[in-house]
Amino acid sequence: MEEEKLAAIDADRYDFYVDHMYVDRIDSREYKHKKARLIYADGGIIHVFTTTKHWYLPARFYMWIPANTTYHLESTSSRIPLYSFYFKQQHIPSVLSTPNIFLSNDLVREMFLFAQDWSGGISKTADYSKYCLLRAMMAIIPDTSSPIDAFPMQHPYPKSEKLRSVARYLNSNIDQAYTIEQIAAQFGMSSRSLSRLFKEDMGISYIRFLRAIRIAKALELMSENSYSILEIAMRVGYNELSSFSNIFTRVTGIRPSIYMAKINGYKE
Repeated sequence: MEEEKLAAIDADRYDFYVDHMYVDRIDSREYKHKKARLIYADGGIIHVFTTTKHWYLPARFYMWIPANTTYHLESTSSRIPLYSFYFKQQHIPSVLSTPNIFLSNDLVREMFLFAQDWSGGISKTADYSKYCLLRAMMAIIPDTSSPIDAFPMQHPYPKSEKLRSVARYLNSNIDQAYTIEQIAAQFGMSSRSLSRLFKEDMGISYIRFLRAIRIAKALELMSENSYSILEIAMRVGYNELSSFSNIFTRVTGIRPSIYMAKINGYKE
């Protein structure tokens, strides 16, 4: 993102700022804005890194990033329509004071798409109709994002380069059921040392981290609408559908069949 655009986003003369793009590779530099940011991806999967969490933003979900949050974005998906809306702090309900991800319902998604050709700063005096829609967006989002639609899938991300190498390896071999002993041997460590590194660096176990990246990959495959749930389960390392379904529900709060139905419903 260019310095000129960053300055425009934070300019006090704009109540809102809108910036949409097609993304092939997201700039992974860290950013911090005076305005809050709402991001909606209409395909693929976006990885959002804050200072403490790694969030997964699948297609048809939107993420709220509060003002003054340090973050960066990454993606391996190609040609993703990425919608971004920036909001002044005084327009934001208190319930949106922390980062969160929600499944967009029909109304919210239509509002995003209605504004797909907008670009640049928006103020009450110069762009009143656009101003009103964005104010309405902020008013209805807390009420239309019901508890089942909340998508709290996030976890700490490795700080050490050693664990980041482990994460990249696991992502590249996501269909394999590697034990911690096998991964430790692959990286010239003992399983005890690797287990301790996970706890000290991330505060979670190897098993929990592996489970999280498997579910993230499953979400990406679901958004493609090319595989059955059983096929997806096998592609991310689960041999039994029941095990995959139970873990998916535990991690995301949504059963895979419900998630697939919602995603497919949007595409009809």
